[in-house]
Amino acid sequence: MSFFYTRLLVLIAMLLPVLAGCASYARTLEPTNSTITDAKQGQDCRVLVFGLGGMPDVTGTQAMRSGGITKLRSAEYRVNTLEGVGSECVIAHGE
Repeated sequence: MSFFYTRLLVLIAMLLPVLAGCASYARTLEPTNSTITDAKQGQDCRVLVFGLGGMPDVTGTQAMRSGGITKLRSAEYRVNTLEGVGSECVIAHGE
């Protein structure tokens, strides 16, 4: 039995840093405007590798250009990383 518990503790010790390095969240950048229909979506994403790779335009201008949006309804900033590797995106919704 003690061999099983030793292997279990080693597995937990190996996986704990991976779980601690996860980050995933979304934050609203612009106040929402419900009067504009949600017809178009544009995004500006950057791939992160240990903090390298740049930062997306948090003003939402690049995301609006990529989606052909002239009237902004809402914009949000999303981060999905695991141990420093992942992506950061600014997503714009509008008309």
